[in-house]
Amino acid sequence: MKFSTSYIVQLSLLTASLLTVADGFINRPLVCPSRKEQEQRQRKQGEGGSGSMTSTCSTTTTTTTTTSELRSSSITTETTDEEEEKKFKQEIRELCSTRNMPFEKVKNCRDLASVQNSPIKSGRIFRTGRLGDATAQDQTLLLKDLGIMTLVDLRSPTELKDDPALMANVFKDFTDIVWIESRRNKKSGCVRVLEPGSSPLDKQKSNKKTNPNDSVMMDDEEEDAFCEYACEDPKSQPANTFLETPPRRKERHFVSLMNEFKYVRGTVTKLRKRDLTRSLLKAPGAVLSKRIWNSLKKPFLKEINDGGLTMLNDLLLRFGAPGIKHVLDLCADKERHPIAFYCTAGKDRTGMITAIILTVCGAKPPEIVEDYSLSANVYAEMNDHQAMVGALSQRSLDPKTFLGAPPQVMADTLLSIEEQYGSVEGYCDFIGFGPEQREKLKKALTED
Repeated sequence: MKFSTSYIVQLSLLTASLLTVADGFINRPLVCPSRKEQEQRQRKQGEGGSGSMTSTCSTTTTTTTTTSELRSSSITTETTDEEEEKKFKQEIRELCSTRNMPFEKVKNCRDLASVQNSPIKSGRIFRTGRLGDATAQDQTLLLKDLGIMTLVDLRSPTELKDDPALMANVFKDFTDIVWIESRRNKKSGCVRVLEPGSSPLDKQKSNKKTNPNDSVMMDDEEEDAFCEYACEDPKSQPANTFLETPPRRKERHFVSLMNEFKYVRGTVTKLRKRDLTRSLLKAPGAVLSKRIWNSLKKPFLKEINDGGLTMLNDLLLRFGAPGIKHVLDLCADKERHPIAFYCTAGKDRTGMITAIILTVCGAKPPEIVEDYSLSANVYAEMNDHQAMVGALSQRSLDPKTFLGAPPQVMADTLLSIEEQYGSVEGYCDFIGFGPEQREKLKKALTED
């Protein structure tokens, strides 16, 4: 399987959309430089003449002609694309029929040992979609046949709040544990073991604070503040200390990798890289206000729609790094096996964790890409269009962009990791999951 070149296309789309948004906020047209400026730029680049820049400034006319020509063949192209998509989805269904676990309601569940040429031993680690819908037969398969000891829920508090099956019967024998990100100890965080029957949302609800200058609850800011506050709770403990103690029980860990606010901050960071923030924001901290965020939400969501899943994966890897490290630490502890991790559909956040684990254990990129693509049909099978992408304002995103799992998305993501961090191992070093921990993970999953 060859890697797609659409990563370059995605970056081009993102750049174009950023310039469009900036132009709208600045309220001035983009103009071509003068001939003098053109010649100065060309001399700096070691080029002679001004023809190149002149042709760039005249692209509007040529683009119109090209678009007209392309439009005449659009019907044929669309038909071909539809046929290819149908063929791709059929191939995925056939692979899923042999690799997915035979659950009735739980979707997208696979043993990482099922990946082609996987070095991982069978029955140790699983990826899946949400588990609250499990039927009695599903629970038997999950808890008795597979013998799952540890569950890791990657969803955000927003998703947990909207899940009526959060405290379903399938979880009754599990001790619930909430991981809490801390700015003071970014690469570790802390954990809080919940009392039996307590919801992971109870703590947030009882400590809400209002902004005196705003009449609305600042949910995203509260969640950020909660992370800082909760690690001071006497019932919490450092995650590293917690992991040193053997579990000797079934555990369900809540590790929120991302929320909408983090995605927004990540998009702003991309704007800053192009020196657009001064035009977009009148104050450096303005984006932290929910009121300001609401006014800028539409253009930010346009950035995300244009950037697609590859952009979201990039933001996840950067802003979800502390949580990703904690999940990897849990997976590296063989005392907690068999272990299963999941988000809503078990596609994006779950797919990213899967890709990292498979790479560390020695799997090759083509096999990792293929495994990711097996999630292409999961949303259609769930028949739940409200469960779209992570913790974002899901109904504001383009379903065609985010509900699938095109192979090139994971291929492009792996290329992006190599470009930004040198390798997956380089990324692991970046988040604090060093060579010793990686070796521990590899041994726990691949050795007898």
